[in-house]
Amino acid sequence: MRYGVTTARVLLCCGALWTAVAATPLRAQLHIVPRAKLDSLAHPATARGGEAMRFERTQIETGRIGEDDAPSRYEYKWHNDGTAPLVITRTVTTCGCAVATFDKQPVRAGGQSTVTVTYHPKGHPGNFYRRIFVYTQLSDKEPTAILELTGSVEASKRTDDDYPYAMGPLRLKQQAVRFDPSAGPAEERIECLNTGDKALHPGSEANRLPAGITLSCEPAALAPGRTGDLIIRFDPAAAPQRLPRQLPLIIQGPDVPPSLRTLQIRFEETE
Repeated sequence: MRYGVTTARVLLCCGALWTAVAATPLRAQLHIVPRAKLDSLAHPATARGGEAMRFERTQIETGRIGEDDAPSRYEYKWHNDGTAPLVITRTVTTCGCAVATFDKQPVRAGGQSTVTVTYHPKGHPGNFYRRIFVYTQLSDKEPTAILELTGSVEASKRTDDDYPYAMGPLRLKQQAVRFDPSAGPAEERIECLNTGDKALHPGSEANRLPAGITLSCEPAALAPGRTGDLIIRFDPAAAPQRLPRQLPLIIQGPDVPPSLRTLQIRFEETE
């Protein structure tokens, strides 16, 4: 009997609590962000006196670019319309794919300078809207100017399956070539792709190449996201009379151990 009374009291308390919550207006239960705060996030206040920093344009539309394209640079030129020097102290972007660089020297009154934004499309397909907040000595908390970069990145049509052999950021369609020593001079090409964020210069030191073998890349400098050809040439007349069935060829350029950047050259006579 005591158990039943206790249970009834608990149920009564829970019911009273639920009634109170239910009676509370839904608006009071939700966290509503004030309109003023939303406006401040979308259009943050700029530093007092920021009108002295006059940009020729604060918005740049890149148009349509490819995900496999090399990073592009966009310049925002500005003038100091004030009466005292202006110094850019830092920049903040809304995405690491947009990297801003600037001159750290003071710009005198009446002078001009540039903020350069480099956009890296790799890994960012679709429409994009990036903002770049430029801070000067006028305020460390409020930006002096806000720049915008908009555009669209077309998704890559290439996949890792197209270039299955990885040598660090350099990916190849194949990792071995074959030459027939009895067929005379020959050339083989291997299509390659630079998946890194820096240019590559694939090649090999001439004094380390086997006799009769030359290696080059077209283009010589492979920009990020770009494809090219590794070109291996074989001249039997310059090669030793007795050739091994297989010969390793170390590629210079990728920053990985030699064992991870080695091509295989096979010597086989065709029937």
